[in-house]
Amino acid sequence: MSVDNRLKKIAGMIRVGSTVADIGTDHAYLPVFLVRNKIAVRAFACDVSDGPLDNARATVENAGVDNIIIRKGDGLAAVAPSEADTFVIAGMGGDLIARILEAALWVKDARYELILQPMTAVEDLREYLCNNGFQIVMERAVKAQGRVYTVMKAVYTGEKLLCDPLFYFVGKLGENLESDELEYITRKRRIIAKLADDIKSIESKKEKYAVLCEALLGIDRLIGNKDGN
Repeated sequence: MSVDNRLKKIAGMIRVGSTVADIGTDHAYLPVFLVRNKIAVRAFACDVSDGPLDNARATVENAGVDNIIIRKGDGLAAVAPSEADTFVIAGMGGDLIARILEAALWVKDARYELILQPMTAVEDLREYLCNNGFQIVMERAVKAQGRVYTVMKAVYTGEKLLCDPLFYFVGKLGENLESDELEYITRKRRIIAKLADDIKSIESKKEKYAVLCEALLGIDRLIGNKDGN
């Protein structure tokens, strides 16, 4: 069983001794890795579809590990609030992750840790977390299979936070500027710059253009960009 850098980065954010529910587990690679390496004392491999659950069962059986429970369910409905303390939601769009969290209001509790790895709509997820009392306490970038992803750990504090333009686009990645973080942020800068250029002459987009320009200035200060490339 191979575990890529993305899953290893996720595993590295999980406290040793946790009980973990992997939502959208697919092949259950992460739960097996967590239990086998004694990071999790127990893990739930959860998915909404039978196909991924069949894959998960085969992975768990072939690995010969105990303390992994295969569970069918839609999002966090697959587990009860008392069954886990850490929830991993990875490999799906940030907008879908936000909807999964919103559908389980019980997760707004400081005793839980959320490990989130959005594939798209990362800004939407950060905005949701800020607006709904979740604080991102750690965020790292990781390169896997030719792409650079962001992985974040969030906890519920109940305090709504102002999501300024720089945080909206790069989160807490600037706190740990290693090669993967720099690559992620540099790529994000190119995307923002192109979007800003596309809308700069549109009167109705002036407010958005100003936000994008503010984000670009923040990124340039963060990474020491002198020439805007």
